[in-house]
Amino acid sequence: MAQLISRSLLTVCLSLSLLFTALSSHASEQSARWLSNTFRIDPSISSLTLLIEREPNSAPVVLIRPDGSKYYQHSHPNHISWVSTHDRDVITLWQPEPGPWQATGKVTPKRGITLVSEFELALSPLAERLYQQEILKLDAELRHGATRLDANFYLQDLALQAQLINLRIDPDAQFAPAPVVVGEFKDDGVGLDAIPNDGKLTAQVILDILPGEYLFQSEISNQVLARTKEQQVMIYPMPLKLSFAKPDEQGQWHITVTADHELIASSLIITGELVTPSQQRIPISGTGTRISLPDALEPGNYYWQGRAFATNQEDREIQLELVEQVIRVSPAVTASEELSPVKDSNTLTYSIAGVILLLVLALIGWILRKRAAKKRLNRDKTLS
Repeated sequence: MAQLISRSLLTVCLSLSLLFTALSSHASEQSARWLSNTFRIDPSISSLTLLIEREPNSAPVVLIRPDGSKYYQHSHPNHISWVSTHDRDVITLWQPEPGPWQATGKVTPKRGITLVSEFELALSPLAERLYQQEILKLDAELRHGATRLDANFYLQDLALQAQLINLRIDPDAQFAPAPVVVGEFKDDGVGLDAIPNDGKLTAQVILDILPGEYLFQSEISNQVLARTKEQQVMIYPMPLKLSFAKPDEQGQWHITVTADHELIASSLIITGELVTPSQQRIPISGTGTRISLPDALEPGNYYWQGRAFATNQEDREIQLELVEQVIRVSPAVTASEELSPVKDSNTLTYSIAGVILLLVLALIGWILRKRAAKKRLNRDKTLS
């Protein structure tokens, strides 16, 4: 299939046509031009990407313009993007000069040169109503017409980046807020991506951002095929809250889930992990608005993190990331500890009484010394 598309795309440029159909009457001429790595660019083409396969570890090709001047991988104008690997060149030309072009180098005769003039980024659309901390699975692919472009079209390491741009900018702010990157699309077969290098990129996006109006933008990032897809979205506040009950005397406690009216309470499923003060990791799962927890048998800090699954009133399945919480469980109070405040109170009373007694004794001593000094003074006056 890939070879058939390549030959069809080459026929476009050789026949000065925008239709991707084979011209059997010119088969011999096409073969000759294929072997000489010569192709013609129609005046109507505003941009063109050359996908060139070379012999392994060979040097990048040299691109010869219709006027005889040359472009090199290390020396070319800024309006040309050129990426080379050990056996491939991917060259994008903007507003290319019409006429015959040629690529010289160790181009493989089997594949040769593929020319593609129009790429489109296809992205699964987002729901109109999104939520803070919502987890989204998005699929994206680069297409030419009805064909998905995969690794056979030299698109290895293709990656796209998803970001949110705040549309409600404070006019008094000195600087506009920078876009917030919320996920990356990879075609590597890792995580949510099912098959590597199949041209279909999958990303898990977490809307960890303040509620508001945003521009959701997906942008290709290999610096060759510049394509973006944009959609204006509204992100609403987190539609549920979690609260942890205080453990009773036996250490029993639970999570209470409070859901907004937008969610169907009976559809709630909570999963997560509870980490005890002794670093024991306990998986937690439950349904509804009350989730039982294992008994809190030891005091200290408990760490919780999980996800919530629910259905909203529009019958859309929603997945939410629950931020990490730290819950402090105090040790149980014993009978002896209950008496300790009384002991502390008595000790404080005795201390205050002792201080007052010392002050009184000091005052009496000072008065007696003053009287003795006065008597000595009067006696000295009488003798004189």
